[in-house]
Amino acid sequence: MYIVKIMHSNKINSLNLFRAIAGYGVAISHFYYYLFNINFFQFASIFFVEFFFVLSGFVLYPQLLKVYNNKKNLKVFYLRRWMRTLPPYLLALLTYSIFYLKFDFDTIKYLFFSQNLIENFINFDYFTIAWSLSVEEFFYLIFPLFLVYFYKIKFIKILTIFISLVYLLKVIKLFIIGGNEEFYRIGTFLRLDAIAFGVVARIYLKEIINFKINIFFILLISLFMYMFYINLKELNELFNFLFIFLIQIYSVSMLLIFINLERYINFKFLINFFSLLSNQTYSVYLFHFVLILIFKKYLNLIGINLILLKYLFVLFVFSSSFYYFFEKDINNKRPEYKNN
Repeated sequence: MYIVKIMHSNKINSLNLFRAIAGYGVAISHFYYYLFNINFFQFASIFFVEFFFVLSGFVLYPQLLKVYNNKKNLKVFYLRRWMRTLPPYLLALLTYSIFYLKFDFDTIKYLFFSQNLIENFINFDYFTIAWSLSVEEFFYLIFPLFLVYFYKIKFIKILTIFISLVYLLKVIKLFIIGGNEEFYRIGTFLRLDAIAFGVVARIYLKEIINFKINIFFILLISLFMYMFYINLKELNELFNFLFIFLIQIYSVSMLLIFINLERYINFKFLINFFSLLSNQTYSVYLFHFVLILIFKKYLNLIGINLILLKYLFVLFVFSSSFYYFFEKDINNKRPEYKNN
């Protein structure tokens, strides 16, 4: 019965927790990597970002379906997405630009989410976390256009065409263009399938929700990931291609594990707390690196004792305030979808 509820609702308490873990997971991983240079945490941060991607696709599916069923909702979709994502992003970009005293052509590239459209397009990547936001924004822009243009075709076939085109780009990059292996992970057009995987998970939720099967996938892929980690410097382009694919499957399985927890989240306090954490996650992701830079600069003054708790406390207070005093009001003014 809870699966039926999830299929028709975006108010899923367990996924609020999943989103919070993804956001704070990135923040903690970057904290330990950039402050203490522990390489494992840079590797771990990759997983938490991938959680965001599949979650985005999963929760966006009902809205995408509204666009597919009524093309007049395309404008509403864009307005809802841009009102949700752009104002905080622009403030974050301004903050990073001031911090680094960078207002140049690179800033313009960030402004239009174009910094990773092609390899080596940016001179100094001072807003590093923006690569994933570029993937999100271009998915929001492009995939709904597919739905409107191919509206006579079934939704799942449109999604298949879309994913196939992304993989065609990956194959061209792999066997023809070559280049920087890291670009497989951060190249905007090469990663649009990550969000599409989340849409697939929503469509086939009933068929793939099995808890034991997803635990098996997580354990199996974890073994492969351990092998990737210990041989990270020796991996070639083909293995990086496979690495990204396995992370996507792993992320979908983790998402499904959390959905299985939904039936057990009945306490009002937990529901409200998970909702609070979920609401502030976007600002956690956008601004956590600024806080890391501040902590790094004033480490002697802040002190090493309980430094993670100090970092999380400041991040929690800032992100909560940012949501309630800035994001919430804008989100409440977003337009509603037209009836199909």
